[in-house]
Amino acid sequence: MPQAGLHAAFGNQFRRFLSHKRRLFPAIIFGAILPDLDVIAVAIGSLFYPIHQAEHIFHRTFSHSFFTLILIYLLFAIWSELKNNPSLKSVGKGLVLGMLTHIVLDTFFWFREIHFLWPLPIKPFNLWIFWEAPDWFNRSMLVLEFFFFRWYAWFLIQKHLQTPNRLSWIVSYLNIWKNIESGILLIFIILGIWNPQFFKILFGAAYIPSLLFALWGTYMSRDALEYKPMVA
Repeated sequence: MPQAGLHAAFGNQFRRFLSHKRRLFPAIIFGAILPDLDVIAVAIGSLFYPIHQAEHIFHRTFSHSFFTLILIYLLFAIWSELKNNPSLKSVGKGLVLGMLTHIVLDTFFWFREIHFLWPLPIKPFNLWIFWEAPDWFNRSMLVLEFFFFRWYAWFLIQKHLQTPNRLSWIVSYLNIWKNIESGILLIFIILGIWNPQFFKILFGAAYIPSLLFALWGTYMSRDALEYKPMVA
């Protein structure tokens, strides 16, 4: 599956095509990472169901549904009108665009089914129905998550260095996070080769805090991500 950091990098490319609006680009990047929060639902569900069943119920369902995107956009549009704050509408638009890029990437690189129209009782879409990825491939993709988390920490640090702002104190924490992800990556390279039965449990224990920090780091880097290069 596409890694969270890779989703963020893909979402960042929108600045090449869209005109600048306040909070639009930070929201796109945040939205590109956001759908993978469904892993928390999987983790909670695994307390009551076997983990493979929890994944089937919660993973790539509500957070990857077009209905969820429509709901988010409408909520932010209404909020924007109530508060008379156009930036809120830009945030809603950005979140939806980011989540849409996430869904598109997952369609091509998740290699499993996605419930585009959840909660309708419609068969999920699977572009790769003719091919089932081997276990070693899936483990390798999971291990790469931590490489791209490390890359994303570096990316945010660079944005703060390019555009220092009132929230740039977070750079020290981003550096710590980057170093932690380096250590986690090395550990999971070993675990990926070893392939213990509890690999997915360990992965979830490391992935969820990493994902939450990525979202927090994105939010706290919103001013740095607003940066729009001067056109000569």
